Amino acid sequence: MKSQVAVEFLIIVSVAFMILIPLSVYLNQSLIGYKDTNKISKAWNTVKKLGESADWVYSQGPPAKLSIEIYIPEDLEEVSLENNTILFRVRTSAGISDAFYEAVPSLSGTLPSDSGYYFVSLTAFSNQVEIEVV
Repeated sequence: MKSQVAVEFLIIVSVAFMILIPLSVYLNQSLIGYKDTNKISKAWNTVKKLGESADWVYSQGPPAKLSIEIYIPEDLEEVSLENNTILFRVRTSAGISDAFYEAVPSLSGTLPSDSGYYFVSLTAFSNQVEIEVV
């Protein structure tokens, strides 16, 4: 009688594991996908906000100045301001993803690559917009 109870218990535990293990793997993959999508979305939003603000300040002409708050997402590989392009390279589970914005003016300055909220000042000059962390 004891061996029958032990076998039935083993069957019940085995069935439970057969259900829980694939479910936990699926949930883990969904969580990783959500985190990656969230990081990329935050990077795109920040780049777009910076680019549109730079375009606006440039259209006003010198000595126009604007201060905005931006969020730099986690796992940022590279931040660059080259010519008129703002580029964020974000590391995801699938590899590197780029978020970029082609602004009208030429851009100069530097942005931090550490995650967090920052206040950024955009200043218009005759032929460019300078971006600096305040």
